[in-house]
Amino acid sequence: MPNHSRIISKTLDSSPWTQENESAILAPYTYLTSAPSKETLRHLANALNDWLKVESTQLELIIKIAQALQNDSLLFDDIEDGSELRRGQPVANTVYGVPQTVNAASYIVIMVYKDALELHAIMNKTDFIPGSTPVEIITEELLNAHRGQGMDILWRDHVRCPSEDEYIDMIKNKTASLFRILMRLMMACATERKDVNFIPLIDLIGVMYQIRDDYSNLRDASYSDTKGFAEDLTEGKFSFPLVHAIRADESNTQLLDIIRQRPKSPALKGQALSYMESETRSFDYTLAVLRALQGRIAEEMEMLGENPMLEKLLSRLRVK
Repeated sequence: MPNHSRIISKTLDSSPWTQENESAILAPYTYLTSAPSKETLRHLANALNDWLKVESTQLELIIKIAQALQNDSLLFDDIEDGSELRRGQPVANTVYGVPQTVNAASYIVIMVYKDALELHAIMNKTDFIPGSTPVEIITEELLNAHRGQGMDILWRDHVRCPSEDEYIDMIKNKTASLFRILMRLMMACATERKDVNFIPLIDLIGVMYQIRDDYSNLRDASYSDTKGFAEDLTEGKFSFPLVHAIRADESNTQLLDIIRQRPKSPALKGQALSYMESETRSFDYTLAVLRALQGRIAEEMEMLGENPMLEKLLSRLRVK
């Protein structure tokens, strides 16, 4: 067969997409997810389901969607932040390159929408409240997540320290959105307690989770093993303790000057941490905020009713 005829014949054939091709383009995502993780979203979903009683097939699909979006956000975050480590190993984009990692991360988002359509189909529900279909929920919360991430990047790149209120708004958009996707999808599929609003609880948990992560990044030695020593300083991030420290004495620009340099030197990072500990007492302040959030979460839990699984999970997340 002449070459041009073969090309035309091939063009008109419906060539199958192979599993080998699928695995190849998803390699950065598979690399990330193969590292051990705490499975926080799965544990949270199982605990919340003690209240909501979502059917098991639907629950597994919801968990799959939430975990995929969480892991996917990490691929993008590591590129945007210039991170070196994630879960104790080199970040995916340093192994596979930025183009392949971006493509894999974008592909996962599309697959999530495919799963959302599948969830919609198996819900056996026609009386959706506007904005409550799986696709609408995911779209709204992904917009929130990207708004939050956008502000975080903007502050970092322009070396502008936000106020505490601005910071809380940012993490409610960025971090809590992933928790809300899980919660809102479960609420849409609930067979019990359908009229209960769990969003205030999940927002509190999401904000507490991020501030806890901010604290651990700068204070927890075990965190250094998986993400690097005080990596938020190297990335130039205005995390919660840093926002407090900078705002506590705006006449002293020492921390801003250090952050502007994106320090890698342990000595320079140590100087920043020492200032935050002894001069502005920002770590004590952060712990006090975490205790206040935990107290408010306990009040919400009391109103919502007993849930030993969720209480146990929240106890594990508490900073000792």
